[in-house]
Amino acid sequence: MTSPFKIPYHFDNFKVDEEGDYSKIIGIFKGDWSEDIATARKIGTVPQRYNEQEYGHAANEASAGHKEEDADNPNGQPEAIMFTKVNFDKHPGACPMFEKIVDFLKFDHSKKLTQKFNDLVPNNQLMIHIDNLPGMPRADRVLNNPDFKLQDPDKLRFLIMMEDWQPGQMVQFGNKIYSQWRAGTAITWEWSTLPHATWNGSWFNRGALQLTGSATPETWDIIRNGSADTIYNI
Repeated sequence: MTSPFKIPYHFDNFKVDEEGDYSKIIGIFKGDWSEDIATARKIGTVPQRYNEQEYGHAANEASAGHKEEDADNPNGQPEAIMFTKVNFDKHPGACPMFEKIVDFLKFDHSKKLTQKFNDLVPNNQLMIHIDNLPGMPRADRVLNNPDFKLQDPDKLRFLIMMEDWQPGQMVQFGNKIYSQWRAGTAITWEWSTLPHATWNGSWFNRGALQLTGSATPETWDIIRNGSADTIYNI
């Protein structure tokens, strides 16, 4: 079974992207993870900058692969902090409700699985980007470009909002903008070519789970069958 999303993205700024074409709300998790959020923030979240490719870079240390990102973004402060995060899987048992959500999504645990609590503090933003393409996500860098690398077909990412939406918060996938989410809202998207961005212009932190791994057939079933009206009690 393969991804239900269209690929590649069209890069037409004025085309309407329908729900499910390139991104989709697969449902809303219901449960009490307030202690998990408090624990994640107590453990301590680490700032992530635009031009740091992987977790663990020292502050202000740019990865070699992000030179183009810096060149594209000289006025946007390429070393600015996008968000703060904690890899809660590095602290087994500390966030049991987060772990239940991970288990529910039926990832292939034989392959790499990254589990982060992504805490977007007020005024943090992540500029429009593609995760495997540092710099500006232009059509000519993706479409008909033999050097552009697609993600493995079973790779996918979920963004699961852990707190109710506050005015000033948004996430954008392609030309579709999401807002007014409830805590537990789970979004996934076409990860290889879809530009996306997020911004916190509210007065509150925006806590979310960022889960990245490989899908099993059960994972694709959840995505295909789920919708904004689907409830998952954990």
